Amino acid sequence: MSIQIKVNLIYKPLIFLICWFFTSTVFAQDVAILPYKVVANKMIIEIRLNGKLVPMIFDTGGKNAISSALKGEFGSAVIDSKVIMDANSSTKHVDIVKLNQVETPDKKAIFKDVPFVIVDNELFTCLGVGGLIGSDLWQNNTVEINDQTKEIKIRKGGMTVVPGAKQAIPFSASAHGDPIFMLNVGKYDQERVVFDSGAACFLSVKASHYPPLEQQGALFMVRQGIGGGTLGVIGRVATGNRILLEVPELIIGGASFTKFRSDASNAPESLLGYRVLHYGKVTIDYVNKLFHFEPFKPGKIEVEADLKKNWELEVREEGKQLTIGTVWEQMEGEVEVGDVVTHIDGKELKSTSFCENLTIGIPVLKEKDQVILTVKTKQGVKNITIHRN
Repeated sequence: MSIQIKVNLIYKPLIFLICWFFTSTVFAQDVAILPYKVVANKMIIEIRLNGKLVPMIFDTGGKNAISSALKGEFGSAVIDSKVIMDANSSTKHVDIVKLNQVETPDKKAIFKDVPFVIVDNELFTCLGVGGLIGSDLWQNNTVEINDQTKEIKIRKGGMTVVPGAKQAIPFSASAHGDPIFMLNVGKYDQERVVFDSGAACFLSVKASHYPPLEQQGALFMVRQGIGGGTLGVIGRVATGNRILLEVPELIIGGASFTKFRSDASNAPESLLGYRVLHYGKVTIDYVNKLFHFEPFKPGKIEVEADLKKNWELEVREEGKQLTIGTVWEQMEGEVEVGDVVTHIDGKELKSTSFCENLTIGIPVLKEKDQVILTVKTKQGVKNITIHRN
């Protein structure tokens, strides 16, 4: 995997949240438009919550959530509580409040009596957002996402004609209103995925699903190792086994993506993440339960270079220091997870933070395919040359 801080924020409840309460929708006109910006592969929109314009993460793999600070500001009373599950399959009991009104900034779509769960997360603080807007808000609508224009169009009801309808993919029977469907991995095999715009990846395969896919030749393991520290809604995952996969072909509707890398994760579903939007426009018809991908360019799609190469080690921020986050098998015995990185190519690293690494990253690791890390290990200080290959 690339040397990076990986944050994967999916929000999946154990009990389907959409059925908790009836949410009414009023449309002043046919189409509401939500502009967005992208920070650290997160789509940031602005939406009015009880009259206040609040930056929020647009997360089709998640559910509506606000911070406890917003709950206090709105004076919202707790009306219920539920157990939720995050991208690392960690669970937590959380409170639920109801907001009187949620409204797009252009005032063309208004939602009444909308339930939100209360969650606090370091990602919200870093990005300056109040929480998540998830798929449960759009259940009576069709959502069209265009990453070239950085616009989300919200239409009342289902699409009478979905562009390229023959290539539209139906939601799985057990999707419960979320954009969960089957994709072809190669010509003959399928994998169940959720389109999760809140996940920073292109594709992440559910760990328990990869062995049968590998046996069928749909994908194969290229590396394994030890790592952890990925962030979900509830917190960071503990250190454990990591697996890196290569996928020869993924077919989304009529579009074919060839030869790219993916990880195997502990998420409750395999994730088709935000980065698929780099390659085409997505339409989600929540009413008719259809997903459609319209590529920007015809023919086989070549993925971006960083989806084809990975470093032999991954690093992450921990306690304002850069530490080893994942040790792939080629580097076993050289370093351990948690060892502190003090220099890169002889340049001393200054104190760093989770937010700096998430939003800015480490430029030299983006620019080069070989670097020398100076690492404090139990055996002493080591200079280790690593490659991205």
